[in-house]
Amino acid sequence: MTFFMIRPLIFIWLAHFLVDFMIGIWAMYKTLAHLDLFLAGTISAAGAFFGEGMQIFFGPLSDRGWRKQLICLGILFTAANTFLAYSTNYWILLLIYSITCVGSGAFHPAATSLAGTLTPHRKAMIIAIFASGGALGLASSQIIYTYFHSVLHGATAILILPAILLVLTSFYGLHGIQSFTPIHSAHEVNLKALFRMFKNRNLRLLYIAQVCNQTLFWATIFLLPDTLICKGYNAWICHGGGHLFLILGGAVMMIPAGYISDRYSPKRVILWATVAAMIAFYIFLLYPTFDNITFVALIFLLGAFFATVNSVLIAFGHLLVPESPGMVSAFLMGMAWCISEGLGQGGGGLMTRFFNEHAPVYALSILGIFFIIGIMATLWLPDLEKNEIKGQLN
Repeated sequence: MTFFMIRPLIFIWLAHFLVDFMIGIWAMYKTLAHLDLFLAGTISAAGAFFGEGMQIFFGPLSDRGWRKQLICLGILFTAANTFLAYSTNYWILLLIYSITCVGSGAFHPAATSLAGTLTPHRKAMIIAIFASGGALGLASSQIIYTYFHSVLHGATAILILPAILLVLTSFYGLHGIQSFTPIHSAHEVNLKALFRMFKNRNLRLLYIAQVCNQTLFWATIFLLPDTLICKGYNAWICHGGGHLFLILGGAVMMIPAGYISDRYSPKRVILWATVAAMIAFYIFLLYPTFDNITFVALIFLLGAFFATVNSVLIAFGHLLVPESPGMVSAFLMGMAWCISEGLGQGGGGLMTRFFNEHAPVYALSILGIFFIIGIMATLWLPDLEKNEIKGQLN
């Protein structure tokens, strides 16, 4: 890669770090503010469905040459979460979180498609590098936010400054990036074309597998602080430490997963990572309490398996439909996330209403059914090596 390719990759890596940092704040804030889990989950579901669902519109805009603008808009909008601590009114919290989700919906398809077109080779590797930035931002979000929330007594608006600074440097960071011209005409790149992707059997199966994986991922993030408190872990683990190692596992595994996906069958990688995640998930839930070292290792592995499935699924989709990377990103990210975040966080919050004790643990245990559905969808995917996929595209 040349310097002119490395520079925008570094910029979108930093932007992804910051965007996902802002997204991760909500799950910790609802615990710090002692919000009702059902109402907090409802806010998560509504905000995610509206905001992340906007990727349906932002994906085509990205393919029409609006990537830079969408990336900057996404950075600023996601920073709305820095104002959560200034209100406990559920309607205001819904508004703030919805703005953050719209920012996420604007940023992710544009930045992901940009990452996927920086080089014609090693797409999975480049996307994995880009994704690792988001994982590190999400990983550090809760523990950093908890620190600033405590030290500043809730005056967390100062955390918006890095977002403003990054947008101001976007002219340099994205300088030289040309607008992408899709193979299809502008009239074909629309909402109807996006929904036509459901007619593609393999994309449809990838979508189902992605919804299942991300439902479990977001349910775990949302209920993890409360689950850890329920199990009696140390305060630093409950207030961001457990979340840190969950997401760090994903960040560490993303690049190796991209490399493996470039060399071997994506189906095999997705299948075995899903099975491994299910095993780690239920060991964590069913065993009362681990010592700190064992817990950190287990939650680290769980995060690694979740992230592996996510990055390989998206890369597989780009290989299947290389002419519309923004549309594929919107389909496997926006359309999947708006459903999975609602199911994971909203469904998890709802299920806590049915239990008096250990409610977060039981809620997560029930949601584990999505592992089985995801495995079934993956088994129906074609078992193709990368060179075979290329042959089918010609």
